[in-house]
Amino acid sequence: MNPSVGVLLVVVGILLFLSPLVPWVATVAPAWWWPFAAWAAFIALIAVSMMNRRDP
Repeated sequence: MNPSVGVLLVVVGILLFLSPLVPWVATVAPAWWWPFAAWAAFIALIAVSMMNRRDP
C-alpha cells in the first residue's frame, strides 16, 4: 500500500470513530445500525484502496 494512502485511511478512521461528531450523530440518528454502517463503510474504503495492490 502506498504510504500516503495508509496515512489517509488512518486519518479517516480517526475522524470517523474518535471525532466529536460521533456523539452528535448518535443523538441525531439513533438507529441501531449506524455503527455497523460506519464500520462497513470504513472496511469498504480499505478494500477499495487495496484493489490495485500486486504481490511481488
